Amino acid sequence: MDEETRLRCLEPFFTTKGERGTGLGLAMVYGVAQRHGAEVEIESAVGKGTLVRLSFPAATAVAVMPDQPTVVPVVPQRLRLLVVDDDPLLLKSLRDILESDGHVVVTANDGRAGIDAFHAAETRGDSFAAVITDLGMPYVDGRKVATAIKAASPSTPVILLTGWGQRLLSEDDVPAHVDRVLSKPPKLRELREALAQHCGPAVS
Repeated sequence: MDEETRLRCLEPFFTTKGERGTGLGLAMVYGVAQRHGAEVEIESAVGKGTLVRLSFPAATAVAVMPDQPTVVPVVPQRLRLLVVDDDPLLLKSLRDILESDGHVVVTANDGRAGIDAFHAAETRGDSFAAVITDLGMPYVDGRKVATAIKAASPSTPVILLTGWGQRLLSEDDVPAHVDRVLSKPPKLRELREALAQHCGPAVS
């Protein structure tokens, strides 16, 4: 990369790949690193290559009181979930993780497809226990997905994924019709907690 590109490569939506790129790959890596207290250093030279170095702080021992056991959220064992995201890698990752937890997962690769999949399932009587949707999608974003889901089924929980999760919460800017906001990519523990909180008892 040239110097200008190197300085901007961690910015969300900055890409040199034209229409083929989303500009979210390195931004997501940077977000994950920040949440773990890591630093990201990038060295690059045109024609020579790029070195990305992630420096994580050493873990510190945390004392756990024996009379205060860790609380593990009780997640329903088998939920029908709709996951909507225009990033194919994240979509597959979420599907694999949720299916490994025993859930039935239907995926949609954009907001319009997600709304259509939800309506089709409702028509067949195959309702979803929850909808997990990305916020930043072209044409039909997560806000519109949440609005459409709640219009069709007000009781269906909507979990919103966004790279700006903490900012939305700190600025009290959580979109209407959204039950929970999680940072993207979500931590597995937080995702399970959200499902446990909003999806009720196990589905047989």
